[in-house]
Amino acid sequence: MGIKHVKIEEHLVFEHRFTTEFCSGVNVLIGGNGTGKTTLMRAIYDLVSRERNYSGVTPDEKYKRENNPTQTMEQNGIALTFHDGMILNNTNCIFIPEKDILEHSKGLLTFIEQKQTGFSELYKDVLVAAMDVPTKTQTPMQKSIGKKISDIIGGYVEWMPSEGAFYMIKTNGNRIPFAREASGFKRLGFLGLLLAGGQIKSETILFWDEPENSLNPELVPMLVDILIELAQNGVQMFIATHDYEVARYFDVRKNRDIPVMFHNFSKGDGGHISCASSAEYIKIPDNLLESAGEAMFRAVAAFGFGIEDDDE
Repeated sequence: MGIKHVKIEEHLVFEHRFTTEFCSGVNVLIGGNGTGKTTLMRAIYDLVSRERNYSGVTPDEKYKRENNPTQTMEQNGIALTFHDGMILNNTNCIFIPEKDILEHSKGLLTFIEQKQTGFSELYKDVLVAAMDVPTKTQTPMQKSIGKKISDIIGGYVEWMPSEGAFYMIKTNGNRIPFAREASGFKRLGFLGLLLAGGQIKSETILFWDEPENSLNPELVPMLVDILIELAQNGVQMFIATHDYEVARYFDVRKNRDIPVMFHNFSKGDGGHISCASSAEYIKIPDNLLESAGEAMFRAVAAFGFGIEDDDE
C-alpha cells in the first residue's frame, strides 16, 4: 500500500519534469530551502485527498473507487503510481504542517470556510481532523503509541467544542490552553490527538513537515521510534526535515521489516529540481546536512584553537 512513484511538471517550483520513487515505509526528505520538499508533499496530499473526496464524480465512478484498487492517479501535471494498488475509502491522508495551527483555532475554521483568510484548504483539513471525537474502540497501535506520547508530554490534547479551543489535559488534572503549552509537546500532542480520533491508522499516508520543530534533542529518538512503530503498522510516511539528528536516527533505528528511504532534493542550473535517493544515509550524494555539520565543526575547531589561555 502507498505511493510508489511520482511525476510532476510545471507546478510551482517544479518548472521541469521531476520523477522519483518512494518506499512503502518511511520516506525522509532532505535538501536545501526552495528545493521543493514541502511543495511536493502538498501536491501529493492535495491530489490524493481530493480524489478520496470523490468531488465531481458519477455514482458509478464513486462505487468503482470505493471497491476497486487503483494503480495510478493523475491531475494538473501530477501523476502518482501506487504500491499494489490503493482503495481510496480504506486510505486516510493526513498532513501535519510546519506551522502550529491548533493554538489559533478559535473561529479560524469559519473564516477559512467563508474564504475570509489566505489560509489554504490544507489548514481547514488539519482543523477538521483535529476536532474529530476520540474513537470508542482504539486499535492496539493507537493505544500503544497514544500512551507513549501521553507519557512523554504528561497528558493529552482535547478539543473543547463549547469553548472553540484546544487544551492540554495534564495527568494531574490541570487544564492548560494549547497556546500556552511547550511547543515541542504541542507537536507530539497533535500526533496523539490524530491517533485518538482515528485519523491515523493502518493504510494512512502521513505527511509531516519538520516534525523536529521546537523539539528538545533528547526527544528526537523517542519521536523516531514512534514514527517507526507507525510504519510497522502500515502507515506510509513522508517526513521533510532539516535536522541531522532526525535523519541519522531514522538510519540507526530502521530494521529489515520497515523500509526507510532518504531523498535528497537539490536545484541545478535553470531551476531544475532533482532527487537522489538511497536506503542508506551515508550513501546520499551532496548531502547538505552532512556538509553543513562538517563546516560548523571546522569553524568551531578553528575558533577554539585560535584562542590563547590568559593564564599561560
